[in-house]
Amino acid sequence: MAGGAARAAAIQGKTIEIVTQALMVTLLPRLLGPVEFGRLMVAVAVVTLTSVAISLGAPAAFARFVPAEPADRRRGLARAMTRHLLGIRALQLALAGGLAVALVLLLPGRFAAPDAGWVVSALAIDVAAVLGAQIALGLGLTWVWSFRIAIKNAALLLAVPALYLLAGPAGLLAGIVVSAAAGFVFTVWTSGRLLRGARSNVAIPEGAFRYGIVAGLAAFVGQFTYRGPVLAAGVVAGASDQTGFVALASSIALAVMLAVRELFTVSLPEMVEHWGQGPGRAERLTRRIGWWSIAVLTAGALAGVALIRPLLPLIVGEDFLAGLDVMVPVLVLLPLLPLPLLGWQVAALQLRPHVALAINAAGVVAFIATAALLIPVWGGVGATAGLVAGVLVSSVLSAWYLPRAVSPALLGAGVVGSGAIAGLAVLAGLTA
Repeated sequence: MAGGAARAAAIQGKTIEIVTQALMVTLLPRLLGPVEFGRLMVAVAVVTLTSVAISLGAPAAFARFVPAEPADRRRGLARAMTRHLLGIRALQLALAGGLAVALVLLLPGRFAAPDAGWVVSALAIDVAAVLGAQIALGLGLTWVWSFRIAIKNAALLLAVPALYLLAGPAGLLAGIVVSAAAGFVFTVWTSGRLLRGARSNVAIPEGAFRYGIVAGLAAFVGQFTYRGPVLAAGVVAGASDQTGFVALASSIALAVMLAVRELFTVSLPEMVEHWGQGPGRAERLTRRIGWWSIAVLTAGALAGVALIRPLLPLIVGEDFLAGLDVMVPVLVLLPLLPLPLLGWQVAALQLRPHVALAINAAGVVAFIATAALLIPVWGGVGATAGLVAGVLVSSVLSAWYLPRAVSPALLGAGVVGSGAIAGLAVLAGLTA
């Protein structure tokens, strides 16, 4: 597939991923209700975050170092890197399985054995799929990586309703195994032959995986900020309505974040072109995208304040109306949401992955501290308030590290927009 066609296919895959993520937060909550939707989203978050943690940095290392080799050595390097990882992944999965067994034995009231079995099975399949997908990523088939996630989401959307209707709550988490298996089958189908004829004596470049770990840590902590609220609520509240409310709110925030990130990704080739003509031109482009993003998301948040009360029960069901206050922090964070993504994009252009890591890590620390303080007092609202704190801190650090791209004016607009949304939500009685 030619470069332009590959980029177009990757964008299509990301678009489908965003659409399926949006469908997940509209169709599944109405079918499952708060308790079971929360239980499902906790399992999805555990599988996703653990898979990213286990694969830490490897996809970034493949994407950075394999294309840098001469064309006749790329498959050989991908083969060598994959073989290096096989034993490590097997050990990591064995440790994850052992931890799951220990949790079931020590805390049987909190961790059910069937649920743990579904989660570990889905994790093992997903880690195997990542091993194949990162080969495609390194060899320039970025669309395989994008479509794998979209296909997983689509399979989850189809499997969960069928399994829930057939087997009830007992069969619900089997859907995450079906989802992971769909991604694995797609990866094998598209990438299974990529290493045929690969050289067997290609050495792995020194520092390849160290580079990947820094970039991978930034990706992991970025994911944790958005998937952490439902995990925090699940740990504190278990299977409850509050966990379901947090699952819905954080899933909406995740869907919006993916859409904004895709806007920046689509703009990356233009940014790189401008960067080659001078960093100032690329920074002006990022600021322009930032202003438009903040304006659109602030308008969306204003519409949300006005319409959330009548629309929420129509879209996801009456059961979620009791969690209206849990949704408010998501509206509040929308004007700030583009700023850490801008910081991440500019840090990538400057080849400074440690800056992206610092920005995202500070956000995670702020989220954890805020959630730990507020969940015991405010319940689910404390979890989503922690998400706001994380995005706010990441925004401030983005402006601190990269003031020419994430300018003080942009930061001020985001903060003022979020403050205005919070004030309007209070006046509208959404926080009562």
